[in-house]
Amino acid sequence: MLIYESAALTVIAYFVIFGVSPWLRSRRSGLTLACLAVVVYGPWLMVRAYGAPLGAVATWLAGTWIFATLFVLTVGLPLLLVKGAVRLWRRIASHPRNSTQPQDESRREFIGNVALPSLALSLGAGGALSGVSDFVIKKIEIRLRDWPRALDGFRIGQITDTHVGDFISPQVVKRAVDLLNAANVHLQVMTGDLVDNLNYVESTFDALERCRAPHGMLTVLGNHEKMHHRLEPMLAAYARRRSRRIVRLLVDSSEVLRHNGARLRVVGVDFPMYANSNHFLGRPQRRVLMQQSAQIAFAEETESNESLLCLSHHPEFFPFAAERNVGLTLSGHTHGGQVAIGGKSVFSTYQYMLGQYQLGDSHLYVSGGTGHWLPVRFGVPTEVTVITLRSA
Repeated sequence: MLIYESAALTVIAYFVIFGVSPWLRSRRSGLTLACLAVVVYGPWLMVRAYGAPLGAVATWLAGTWIFATLFVLTVGLPLLLVKGAVRLWRRIASHPRNSTQPQDESRREFIGNVALPSLALSLGAGGALSGVSDFVIKKIEIRLRDWPRALDGFRIGQITDTHVGDFISPQVVKRAVDLLNAANVHLQVMTGDLVDNLNYVESTFDALERCRAPHGMLTVLGNHEKMHHRLEPMLAAYARRRSRRIVRLLVDSSEVLRHNGARLRVVGVDFPMYANSNHFLGRPQRRVLMQQSAQIAFAEETESNESLLCLSHHPEFFPFAAERNVGLTLSGHTHGGQVAIGGKSVFSTYQYMLGQYQLGDSHLYVSGGTGHWLPVRFGVPTEVTVITLRSA
């Protein structure tokens, strides 16, 4: 659906610049923008029709265009509102045109004709270049209180938010899994939003099953698995692979791993939304669903010598895990905002956005994501994470 949403935003952005800049009122400029749109959306439509993710150049073009469009809307709309307000004030006040008017018009034309489009495309090109770059390998060490010695040095490899589809191919998942194999992690986890295009389900699962970790790979559902009628096909794909015992899905359930004589219970919780519904639930309703997941997922009585690890696509489940003395919760979903300046996310809409957090003795790590559904990154690279757990 992103292609249609992007096209709609493009039309809106066109009229925003049209209102700011007289240049776009010429037939030539309209034809130029139409040709650029064909260059961007032509390959994208071909991908939708015939399959195979976009190549690097086409992805870069699409990312540049999308980022530029969003920038124009973010900056151009306020300019348009200011312009309208000034005109209205002059009309009400019967403000006469004075000698400074031509200079003001010249300044506005420069902003609309040159500055705004140039800055939008420049930032878009840079952000899209990061979007097509390969993921970084992030290695972190987390010290947990009362963590058993038998699990000291236990390594977990996390991938998340791969969004295999228009911009991300199953090959990205394959490289991520192979990298974690080379890192000799004990357990691999995938914390949701695996596939956006169901045409790539089987090849993506083939990539996941390259996992060679001693404890295999445990996964949870994200919001994209539950959107646009993907849930049933995804659950069916997991069921077809279940007997191989490499990739195992946890939905408000848990699995006990035995490592060096110690017991590690891994709890996986569902994403707080209803199938095929809007995942942007209000916080009260979201908390109700999270509470229900917590009650079900942690219902099984744990033994006194068990350590707890939680997988939750949504990081806001963290307080519910902390209440149950979970040592570490691993999440994704936020993509780290995908755009950050000075290490701070520009779109900081979540309480737990990116990196490490702590409540009491419980820890949370939020990954910036191994892929993305919007091919733009700025200051938040895609990542594959290797987490080493230590006894504090």
